[in-house]
Amino acid sequence: MQALTLSILIILLTQSLSAATLMTVSFDSDEMRLVKETIARDLNKHKHVDLVIRKDSDYEEFLAAVRKNKPDFLALLDNKAVNFMKKLENEKAADIQHIQAASTMALNLRHVIQNNKKICGIVYEVPAFTIVTRFRRLVSRAITTVLAPYRASEFEMMITEARQQLQKEGIDLIGVNVEAEGRDTAAVNRLVEKALVNEYAGKKIDAILVPSDNVILNKEAFASLWLRKARSLKVPFLCNIEKFTSKDFDFCTFAAYPDLAALGHQLAEQINESLESGTAVAELGVDYIIGVQESLNINRAKAIDLPLKSERLDSVHSVE
Repeated sequence: MQALTLSILIILLTQSLSAATLMTVSFDSDEMRLVKETIARDLNKHKHVDLVIRKDSDYEEFLAAVRKNKPDFLALLDNKAVNFMKKLENEKAADIQHIQAASTMALNLRHVIQNNKKICGIVYEVPAFTIVTRFRRLVSRAITTVLAPYRASEFEMMITEARQQLQKEGIDLIGVNVEAEGRDTAAVNRLVEKALVNEYAGKKIDAILVPSDNVILNKEAFASLWLRKARSLKVPFLCNIEKFTSKDFDFCTFAAYPDLAALGHQLAEQINESLESGTAVAELGVDYIIGVQESLNINRAKAIDLPLKSERLDSVHSVE
């Protein structure tokens, strides 16, 4: 009897020692709730604390929540949460020095946390390579030249990687730095308008990549440039935002976008690797997103006379 009691105590003690406190830091949205719920289910042996932030939330509010809840690990969903963690790293107090974090749903994560030793994560944007190659499987037309307007100050690394990856597929990615004549909105918009054409630098453009960048997709340019050009050019616009292929937007022909449940599983696996195996987040790094869904705007495809492979259409969400 004593041996049995001792065994039970050992099991309970082991479980309590292996359990950690995980705090998620995010805005409140349906998308973020889905990711958080998936993480909580996958890591249900651990204690979960949810810190919901707002646009006006400041670092002191975040720091107070950390000190109150004493998390071992943070799940950071959004750039604001990542920036809070980057400030936390500079705190010298012993009670928070051990905290590590994993992030997703933050834009341009590789660039934002490059050389960081306490944050790992999953890239939220579906890579250009995935968008273009998945689109190519749906069409009966050669896709050899793709144009991508971008800001070099933030996305040079991303464009360089995409160019190298697509080159192996026989696809030439033409990156157009829309900051070349200045970073103010008017200068950026001028170069965007010049870039959105059927032919660029003497090359016929087979597709145009829409960046996930509010600076380029600014209020002045979105309707007057991006929407207008998407409806006037004979070129498919590709993106990683599902709603851009919707009837309401009537903007992009194709989107490859995150499967949020799969994204939650992927981040949970990364967090578990650190918590269970003791792997430092610096070793885990930033992984590409794995789970991807696709959407095709059939009406946009018809408007630009894009030949589609009917046998492939069952694999995507079609909008008509």
